[in-house]
Amino acid sequence: MATIIRTMLAGILRDVHTLVWTILFPVGILLGLGLYMNQPDYSQRLLAGVLTTNVLFGAGMVTAFYVMSHRNRGIYKLLRVTPFKTAAFISSVTAARTALTLLVSGVVILISVTVLDTRLSGRGLLLMLVILLVGTTCLTAVGFIAANLSKDESNVNMISNVMCFPMLFTSEAFYSLQNAPEWVRVIGRLLPFHYFVAAMGEAVREQVVWSKVLPPLAMLVGFAVLCLAIAALTFRWDADGSAAGGRKWKRRSGGMDAKA
Repeated sequence: MATIIRTMLAGILRDVHTLVWTILFPVGILLGLGLYMNQPDYSQRLLAGVLTTNVLFGAGMVTAFYVMSHRNRGIYKLLRVTPFKTAAFISSVTAARTALTLLVSGVVILISVTVLDTRLSGRGLLLMLVILLVGTTCLTAVGFIAANLSKDESNVNMISNVMCFPMLFTSEAFYSLQNAPEWVRVIGRLLPFHYFVAAMGEAVREQVVWSKVLPPLAMLVGFAVLCLAIAALTFRWDADGSAAGGRKWKRRSGGMDAKA
């Protein structure tokens, strides 16, 4: 599995979408808004928003393109004939995405502390690490789901946008929803990104309050488990194949075609 993780990480780094959404986008947003606003209090909210949004677009959208393009090119057919299980494959991609996320997040945090004078605590940094791990796992699974439902590039672009942008607009990543309509806040609470932002927003404070961090983190863990299960059940090794869960059900019932 380690070899596959390294191979996938190298492939992700060669992808143009990765360079834009995962590296250039968060650094540009952090410096642009941070230097424009130039407010110490806002720098903490901005850091939380940039870290979580980076994961949303990187794990949610880039992963969707990555998985769909490789599947349509027939790369995954080679893995299909091996004993490599669907869950192990999804875990490998998630591990590669998490490694890249932690690397970029470290750069973003360093820039925020040195350039924008953002103050963080040691306990907060450890919590941010845990939250990033859980959030990346959850949103990478969302990317898999988008890829599993897609047939081509235009299709995956539409589906990933429909999944990711409502999460961003109904969260408090960059602004408060205190005066927003109630239906906007209700929709936000039904989506995992809301809890990702809420947990990260508490972790970046100088004085971390556990009672405010643990509830959204627990909800994020629950969403991660749910999304991973859906990603595994709907995963397809090739463009014309049925979902992994469907193949498993047919195999048990004795009605699965040998090439399905």
